[in-house]
Amino acid sequence: MNMFKTVPKAVLLVAAAHMVTDFSQGALLVALPYFKAKFGLTYTQVSLIALTQNLASSVIQPFFGYATDRSPRPWLMAAGCLLSGVGMLASLLLTNYWLLVFTTALTGLGIAAFHPEGAKTVNRLSGEAKGKGVSMFVVGGNAGFAGGSLMMGGLLASGSDAMLWLYIIPCLIIVWPLYKLAMSLPLPTGKPAQSLGSLAGIISLPLLALLGVTLVRATVSASIGAFIPLYYVSYLNGNPVYASWLLTVFLAGGAAGTLAGGLLSDKYGSKRVMLYSILPISLLLALFNMSSGSIVFALLAVASALLSAAFAGCLVLTQRMMPGNVGMASGLTLGFSVGLGSLGVLALGRVADIWTLPMVFDILAVLPIIGFALTLFVKEGKEILNN
Repeated sequence: MNMFKTVPKAVLLVAAAHMVTDFSQGALLVALPYFKAKFGLTYTQVSLIALTQNLASSVIQPFFGYATDRSPRPWLMAAGCLLSGVGMLASLLLTNYWLLVFTTALTGLGIAAFHPEGAKTVNRLSGEAKGKGVSMFVVGGNAGFAGGSLMMGGLLASGSDAMLWLYIIPCLIIVWPLYKLAMSLPLPTGKPAQSLGSLAGIISLPLLALLGVTLVRATVSASIGAFIPLYYVSYLNGNPVYASWLLTVFLAGGAAGTLAGGLLSDKYGSKRVMLYSILPISLLLALFNMSSGSIVFALLAVASALLSAAFAGCLVLTQRMMPGNVGMASGLTLGFSVGLGSLGVLALGRVADIWTLPMVFDILAVLPIIGFALTLFVKEGKEILNN
């Protein structure tokens, strides 16, 4: 509780808005079987829906970040949150497949619009405790992903189209106070946003290495979430409930790791947290691939916590390396790198088709070693200023 007392209320509001905005990401995954049955879709058509939201919500984020760095647009937080909720609700109610794809793209644009401005606002309002503030913001997104899945599952289970309208309520509750906060924020002071030409001058090995670490983390995290159900249900013919509990433990471990990582980054430095947290993941995933019983839950929880511990630090460091383009830095970390991580899942899916699913977990156990090597090239504090 003391942690929440020391976090500015405005940061908690933006974190809560992050949760509501990201409801749509978790909700879409649960809604895909509903769309398939409603429209009689092929798996390719279902995949297009998911890919549309992923591309619209992630890859475009750096462009929103660049635009808001050039000319601050804090109202985008409220507009993005509202568009995310309205777009998802419209997707549930429409009766035409291509309109569904269109509204899914709008939902993704809302998500993309919110994140850079939201992360930039939290960076400004967190003061010296940026690791703590950013970790609260990231946990909000994690909670939204999980909460959106649960909410959508309940609404669809009701079997009533009228119940689907309830999806928009959290969005309507938070948009107005979020808009008032956005309009009350003073204009940022300090270095002006850099042009694209100036940005070329700050693209360096440490920054590319940092984005590489984020990519590794995103690939491992997204792959575990995607392949654990397939591994236990389809490959081992196990109980789907068991697989769902593993995913729940994975999400819970990630939330705990994000909070702990933010606090540790403020105290010991983001690079140190990244170095000490990423390498043990390799051993844990190797053990996970050869274990069974309750030990599997423990290994997955710790691996998830370590994966997430470095994420808040990665975001803060990227923002510090791009002081004139904090919004774009947030978009690169939260959107572009994470989006590329999702594409990594597709590549590993091909590996599973050729060499079976256990090979995927063997590869995932190697990726943290690459992440550790990249972290050695990351710079922090005075190293950034002297770069």
